[in-house]
Amino acid sequence: MKKSQLVSLALILILLSILSACAEQSSAIDSSESVTFTVPIDAEMFSEEAALRFTLWNADQLEIMKRTANCAVSYNAELQKEEIHCPEGVEYEEVTPEEIIIPVQEIGKSAKFESDQIRLGERYRLLVTGLSNDNCNTTSASIEDIAQHVDITFEDLGWATTEMGCP
Repeated sequence: MKKSQLVSLALILILLSILSACAEQSSAIDSSESVTFTVPIDAEMFSEEAALRFTLWNADQLEIMKRTANCAVSYNAELQKEEIHCPEGVEYEEVTPEEIIIPVQEIGKSAKFESDQIRLGERYRLLVTGLSNDNCNTTSASIEDIAQHVDITFEDLGWATTEMGCP
């Protein structure tokens, strides 16, 4: 065999070995296992009266939201009700995410909770919101990822605060 053929064969064997390892790892994921989230919280960012809302969407809900993203809500003054208008071929579907509410006084350095909806190996979106320490604005953080472990601990979520004109 020529040297170039040997190199090609070696590269193919390495690639097959990597693909095999990935297949073994993905088959080891048990999609029936619940996921526990640990979110670091700096309580000083929030009002002492704040209740932090942890909102979780699972993969199916994220897909529905993506599909119906171009639907619009308008208010019909004559009928005095909201109406939902979607592009042709799109049917609106209601999405109800999982919500966990924890008063900030009950949170030390982090909040820990188990999800009823998110399973190991599933895509999810987490949104954390609460009343800011100025008692006017909202402080929040969001992440979308795949649940690769049964215990997920976040390091830094990149918190942001609204900037409304507060009295």
